[in-house]
Amino acid sequence: MKKLVPVLSGILLTVQVQAQSRQYTTAQAHSHNDYERSTPFYAAAALRFGSIEADIHLKDSILYVAHDSKDIQPFRTFKELYILPVVRQFALNNGKVYTDGTPLQLLVDIKTEGKPTLQALQALLQPYRQYFDRSVNPNAVRIVLSGNIPATADWLQYDPLFFFDGRPDSVYPAALKSRVAMVSTDFHRFSQWNGKGTLLPAEQTKVAAVVQKAHEQGFLFRFWGAPSSRSCYYKLMDLGVDVIGTDHPEELYDVIHHTNKTTARQLPVHEVYTPTYVADATQVKSKNVILMIGDGTGLAQMFAGYTANKGDLNIFRMRQLGLSKTQSSDNYHTDSAAGGSAMGTGTKTNNREIGMDNTYVSVPVLPELLAAKGIPSGVIVTEEITGATPASFYGHTADRDNTATLASQLLNSPLQLAVGGGKEELEQDLGARLQQAGVQFYDNLDSWNTAVKNRTLVILSNKAVGSMREGRGNYLKQALKKALQQLSASGKGFFLMVEGSRIDHGGHFNDLDYLVREMLDFDDAVGTALRFADENKQTTVIVTADHETGGLALMDGDIATGQLRGHFATNDHTGIPVMVFAYGPNSGLFRGVYENNEIFKKMQRCFGL
Repeated sequence: MKKLVPVLSGILLTVQVQAQSRQYTTAQAHSHNDYERSTPFYAAAALRFGSIEADIHLKDSILYVAHDSKDIQPFRTFKELYILPVVRQFALNNGKVYTDGTPLQLLVDIKTEGKPTLQALQALLQPYRQYFDRSVNPNAVRIVLSGNIPATADWLQYDPLFFFDGRPDSVYPAALKSRVAMVSTDFHRFSQWNGKGTLLPAEQTKVAAVVQKAHEQGFLFRFWGAPSSRSCYYKLMDLGVDVIGTDHPEELYDVIHHTNKTTARQLPVHEVYTPTYVADATQVKSKNVILMIGDGTGLAQMFAGYTANKGDLNIFRMRQLGLSKTQSSDNYHTDSAAGGSAMGTGTKTNNREIGMDNTYVSVPVLPELLAAKGIPSGVIVTEEITGATPASFYGHTADRDNTATLASQLLNSPLQLAVGGGKEELEQDLGARLQQAGVQFYDNLDSWNTAVKNRTLVILSNKAVGSMREGRGNYLKQALKKALQQLSASGKGFFLMVEGSRIDHGGHFNDLDYLVREMLDFDDAVGTALRFADENKQTTVIVTADHETGGLALMDGDIATGQLRGHFATNDHTGIPVMVFAYGPNSGLFRGVYENNEIFKKMQRCFGL
């Protein structure tokens, strides 16, 4: 047992390094039993697979393609299904099998007696040699023989255009190694895994060891018989398998093609605040309410952030939680306009509407109601200030794209403070006109003077509120701290909506790294809000979302290292209910399962309205 530990550690270390550094493309994809597709060859070729498999049988001097002899059909010959399509590819792609130069190999599995079948194959290929001989054409398709192949000692007797599918337990002389295209073996020799969940540790050790053995001998490696599932494809890539086989080419293509956008690792970790819980769930009147909306943020997005932050999240320190049903009046899944308006007005409405009911009649937004009570309000976002979510707390329009209308409504709204992007869309002399009207205008976060008591608009360039990946930095946290200073100075209490706007963008882009970076930034700001609530003791903090975006599923992860892998079901919103976390006085109101417009009513109760 003591000897096994360093061996296992070495294997797993190799796996981890390969998983972090290797980039797979469809050049490593193998269409297993390709002839069983409804369109043999072309289905895999359309996806630019690097390897395509055909089983051949010699019958009456003709090579047929079939899994078993009983399946032989007159029109399904190797020439018709594979050789002529290869020739056509070269004609269509200017002398290449694929326009981008991706190489192709045909794995030919010989099912009938080896010697006569191989002789028939060689004779069949002779008129088309230019398409299959890499010694004369570097773009040629490589023929790799498997199944009933000749004994190793006889390989040199056969045409050099033939390469061979080796076996990991075989020993190949140096003179023959160049003829070994790869080594392959049956996955079930090492594991009975069905492709769901993950490998048992002992089986993973065996699988990793045979892969490593092939690599130490200088060969590429392939399993046959491995499960055709997303989880298995990912695991084989993590283990460094060179050729990934599948019975479902489109599924493997999706995994490989999007692997950069479905993995996240080595993201910045932030410190998590430990709340005191002194005022949590008490029933005293809330003086301040901070509503934090992670746009497009479902539970999967939150747990992705938890994983990336190595097992901690400010949001998950909040003890009062509920579930918000997000459906709009006219759709199973809401957009940000209807979702934001439900929270901003307490009224369900149609998608695209802002600050209106589903009959297109304007209804008061919370800041308007609070202004009548002398309570100031503000919004902070990481996108344009005329976006659907911030507009849901000051605007009224039938179409969220009426940004000119929304900009005008913002200028005339009772909001005491608005912070976001969109400077490029403003009129050049707007700042001067606002200041003449008694509205303090800033286009730079650093110059924002929080001691000013006037209405304040901090409208930055769109670049300043771009994504975290583009270098937004600590804008959201810094803006929140300044907003809390300015809004709390009046002593009358306040309402503040803070949106992590671009979490939603990551869902729409189906880009996990983008999404998680935004999630982490949002959670860091949540920590700032929780700290303020503890210092103030009269502040209720609510963290929720307007909807979920992307249908994110977390396929795999490692909390200790912060690495994770996901899969997106859609690039649109979904109807999945979203979490509601609450902290501070009256946070117990947010427990349970309810419609999203109930959040508005619960916030009113926090203020005693």
